[in-house]
Amino acid sequence: METPPKLYRYRPLEDGLLDRELGALRDSYLYAPPFAAMNDPMEAFYETGGPGDRIINAMLAPAGKHIDGMYGMLSEMIDRFALVSFAGTYEDLPMWAYYGSNFGGMCLEFDTAELAIGDFQSEKLRPVTYARDALPPLTMTDMAPECLEEAVIARITRKRAEWAHEKEWRFIAGEIGPKHYLDDALRRVFLGPRVKPEHAARVCEILDRRPVEVLQGEIRGFELRFRSIKPARPMDECERVGAGRFEPQDIIYKQDELEAFVGGALDALLDECRRTALRPNLEEIADFNVSGNRKGALFIWAIYKLRSGRDVYHKRYFDRQMRYLPEND
Repeated sequence: METPPKLYRYRPLEDGLLDRELGALRDSYLYAPPFAAMNDPMEAFYETGGPGDRIINAMLAPAGKHIDGMYGMLSEMIDRFALVSFAGTYEDLPMWAYYGSNFGGMCLEFDTAELAIGDFQSEKLRPVTYARDALPPLTMTDMAPECLEEAVIARITRKRAEWAHEKEWRFIAGEIGPKHYLDDALRRVFLGPRVKPEHAARVCEILDRRPVEVLQGEIRGFELRFRSIKPARPMDECERVGAGRFEPQDIIYKQDELEAFVGGALDALLDECRRTALRPNLEEIADFNVSGNRKGALFIWAIYKLRSGRDVYHKRYFDRQMRYLPEND
């Protein structure tokens, strides 16, 4: 299934959860809870064991081992998995009711590619599959190194068919806890039509100097519409997280090689570097050159600083006309 360009996350803004959610918004992170904490008890359920276990136990007996101990280790591993769930749209009315404080919360819109640059960089993004039946129990065959990861992921990304309207995608995280993202990975925040005015004001205040648009929901008959109440700030007016270092004269040192590759697009390379340097989290443009491992491509290698203080590294690739090349091309 093709990865959607945008992902959406519904969040509550109830008084008891308000500070938690606004804190996550302020510090640009999403919290990854353990798999066992999912709200649907059926999806946190999986089984182990198969008809061949008796034979395997007989083979393990001389070494004083038993298959139940191995299944126990598998269960501990699965319980350590953390998930961050996303929806495919901001217009799902049941989702507003379930997860958005009964239309009084918010829905965050993320650029999928930009979201993957921060703490999600090494995590897997997978669609949830929906079915009437659970997958068969995990067996010792599934525990082979070449099979185990996919066998586990298939089970922790499966839900009953009744949930299919969510069109859910999940980042599967190796550790429980906050996952920080770049400020401009968050593109828009949709506020529900029942949001309290004081809650809306606090969201707008937190995002005042961010490149994020805030929209307010309104009910018109059977329609849910949104109007903009805070425009996205231009990048050059945003609060900085990183230092934004870029030295244009560095292009001179590689001018001959770069011109041989991009020809008349050298100015476009310079403009792209300047635009990148304006991004709030950009710490430094560390390098740019013709790629040695991706034929026909030039890269810009950037260092970004997350609001946790951690630096992350990311390369963007471009063709000879300085057109962006997605990483999976």
